[in-house]
Amino acid sequence: MKARNTLASALVAGAVALALGASPVYSAEKKPKPTGTIKDLETRQIQIDKDPPTNVQPQQAIEQYKRFLELQSDNEKMRAEAMRRLGDLQVEVDEAARAAGGDDFNGLENKEAIKLYESLLAAYPKYERNDAVMYQLSRAYESEAQPEKALAVLDKMVTNYPNSKWATEAQFRRGEILFSAARYKDSERAYAAVVAAGPESGYYDQGLYKHGWSLFKQGRGEESVGSFLKVIDRVLTRDGKLRERDSLQRPERELTDDAFRAVAITFYDIDGPASLDAFLKQRGDPVYAHLLYESLGNLYIEKERYQDAALAFEAFAKRRPDDRFAPSLQMRTIEAYQKGGFASLVLEGKQAFVERYAFGSAFWANRTVQDAPEVAAQLKANQKDLAEYYHAQAQKSKKPEDYSVAARWYRAMLDSFPQDAEAPATRYLLGEVLFESGRFAEAAKEYERTAYDYPAHAKSAAAGYAALVAYTKHEATITGESKALWHRQGIESQVMFATSFPEHPESARVLTKADQELFALNDFDRVIEVSQQILERKPPVSTQFQRTASTLLAHSLFDRGRFAESELAYIRVQGFLPANDPDRPAIEERIAASVYKQAEAKQTAGDATGAVDDFLRVAVLAPNAKVSANAEYDAASILLNNKQWDRASQVLESFRRKYPGHQLNPDVTRSLAVAYLETGRAGESAAEFERIAGRTEEPADVRREALWQSATLYEKAGSQANAARVYANYVKQFPSPLDPAQNARQRLADMAKAQNDVRVRSQWINEIIVADKSAGAARTDRSKYLAAKATLETAEPQVAMFTSIKLVVPLDKSLKAKRGAMEKVLATYGQALDYGVAEVTTASNYGMAELYRQLAADLMTSERPKGLDEESREQYDVLLEEQAFPFEEKAIELHETNAARTGDGVYDEWVQRSFDVLAKLKPARYAKAEIGEEYVQAIR
Repeated sequence: MKARNTLASALVAGAVALALGASPVYSAEKKPKPTGTIKDLETRQIQIDKDPPTNVQPQQAIEQYKRFLELQSDNEKMRAEAMRRLGDLQVEVDEAARAAGGDDFNGLENKEAIKLYESLLAAYPKYERNDAVMYQLSRAYESEAQPEKALAVLDKMVTNYPNSKWATEAQFRRGEILFSAARYKDSERAYAAVVAAGPESGYYDQGLYKHGWSLFKQGRGEESVGSFLKVIDRVLTRDGKLRERDSLQRPERELTDDAFRAVAITFYDIDGPASLDAFLKQRGDPVYAHLLYESLGNLYIEKERYQDAALAFEAFAKRRPDDRFAPSLQMRTIEAYQKGGFASLVLEGKQAFVERYAFGSAFWANRTVQDAPEVAAQLKANQKDLAEYYHAQAQKSKKPEDYSVAARWYRAMLDSFPQDAEAPATRYLLGEVLFESGRFAEAAKEYERTAYDYPAHAKSAAAGYAALVAYTKHEATITGESKALWHRQGIESQVMFATSFPEHPESARVLTKADQELFALNDFDRVIEVSQQILERKPPVSTQFQRTASTLLAHSLFDRGRFAESELAYIRVQGFLPANDPDRPAIEERIAASVYKQAEAKQTAGDATGAVDDFLRVAVLAPNAKVSANAEYDAASILLNNKQWDRASQVLESFRRKYPGHQLNPDVTRSLAVAYLETGRAGESAAEFERIAGRTEEPADVRREALWQSATLYEKAGSQANAARVYANYVKQFPSPLDPAQNARQRLADMAKAQNDVRVRSQWINEIIVADKSAGAARTDRSKYLAAKATLETAEPQVAMFTSIKLVVPLDKSLKAKRGAMEKVLATYGQALDYGVAEVTTASNYGMAELYRQLAADLMTSERPKGLDEESREQYDVLLEEQAFPFEEKAIELHETNAARTGDGVYDEWVQRSFDVLAKLKPARYAKAEIGEEYVQAIR
């Protein structure tokens, strides 16, 4: 319509130009060089505006052209041009009116145009644009339904003007007229000329199409195929690729559909798919080859030749099995068999399809499901049909081979579409097939996968429970390690079922059964996990299941060393047991053991306080448990080790009250003795040590040490009577070893001295001396020392006796008595010296020296006879001095002997005293002042 409007606009512009007396110019011409005279006007060209005035109508232009033609003019060129243009305007106006379909349409414009064109051709046979005139004239004849006249004009036009720009269109219109007239041979030639003009003509595709039909109408079907395929090539392919049908415009679809049908009819009439195969073998397969076979098959179906249709469809699938469209035609094969009622062939077709287009086949080598979704859908449908068919067959025949075939097809479906929405149901059916055929192990696994490998679906719980049945069935058929392994897998399946489907009525029972079986396998970690699941169920499971789970949980926690948790678990179990339940004692023992183990662990970790608390909790939580006494004792031991003496003694006292006959009581006594001792409760500690000493079962050295400790503690506590009693008992029971016994005697002597009990002290002093003397080779330095000291002490009353004797007249009588007393003292001192104890030796020497000095002094101060005159008195005094001098000299000698002991490193109290006496007796020698340090420093 745009081209026509442009033509009409140009004609209108030309009409205006002619009305002005100008010659319109439609092409640029070379202008002569102007001379500058009036003659230049002859060659001047009027420029016409291509855009006509907006207020000029086509009918006005027609009138202008008519007026021009009415004028007499010698310019033939302008007159011919005006006639042609007037005719073109009339044709255009006529066509517009026809298209509008108004009631006032009469076709006069077209008829006038025909007369005008005929006049033009007759009047101006050499008019350079007569090809255009003929073209328009043929159009006008066709509008007037005069195809023969139109054809005659077109024939003349293509003959006279083969190179006209309208030549190709003219040939096409010739072909159309000839084809309509059933002059197929002639139309073939006309269309061939159109095709020969090439694709740029605008009539190429239609020319090919009609060329094919011209051949076809002549019965030259095989020859027509080439033209039809060229049409299809041009419409359906772009850059060697097939266009999608949805991208075609309606004319394109109709054109190609008609071409395909013509090709199909051709091969239908020859030899069907075999002839099509042969043709393509020679020509080569186009990208739309599948459509050729499909069209042929469709034609067979239309003729109700279903097997032939199936063969046509399958021919392409066989020819190009990996082609993108081969599966679709394979499916058309199955559809054809179904329409024809060939059941066995349908089954075979489905199997062939699945085997040919299963995932992993050559077809899918370079494709994904996204590339061919319809093929995947067809594969799925066929696999499902085959699986269901053979499953039904197996249920009827009960033959293992039928079940195997059904299982194979179900597996094929799952392998092909593992994530499909129907996969769970398919796998469940696979499990059913395997179970029904007695393949319980395989069935169990498939049921499990159905239940747990997919999101929740209708068969989830049923599949999970079916797996448990399959596990039981298979376990009954095997032995040995295989059975043990399978049994373990079955347990895990039970747990999976119960935890995945808690709402199932069998869930709690199954989970409890699994818990028991895990415990039987000593898999305590898993028992803990499963038991907790049972006990945490909401709503709670039955009391029976709770009791079982709690018991298994407690035992497992204990076994895994999780004693704090096992304690709580056992207490929970205890809550399920009636008072008279036979299991209560055992559970109480377990509670005690759990707490005891916690205490041990804390003790090992250095948490003494925590350990004590836990040991003491044993008796609180499990008073009847056998380990309660040990726990309480262990608590006391830790307290003792940590020097928590007060609390330790309380625990020990409690232990002795609760368990008076317990075998640990001797240890309790020892511990209490230490605890009392450390807390300053010496008397109580002494009593405990005395109790230890009184146990004949104890070793002698233990009893001896305990008795000694008891005595010293009594003494420390101020219980002198008990101390003396125990020391005396010690001497009586353990006279040997000698030193401790001597020490005991010494303590007894000292205690008597403290109480001013001379008799008792004298008794123990004498016992010390006697014990040492009678010990023989068992004598020790200590026993000698104590005996020496004791012997020295026996001299004291003798010295007192010596001192108490006064020298009175008659002197010889009193002197004799005094010297007799002195001899006894000297004898005792001699005995003391025999022990060889340095301290006693110096004391004895000092004592003897003092005896001599005292005797000398007593002689000088003795009573003088009465009635002596002065001279007699002097003589008497001299005589006394002579008597006293040897004693004084002996005293000096003994003191000097003591003083000389400093050379041996002995400088005790008695040596010092001897120096003090010598300073008085021999001041010139022993009363000298020592040189002080200041003097020594001054010398320096």
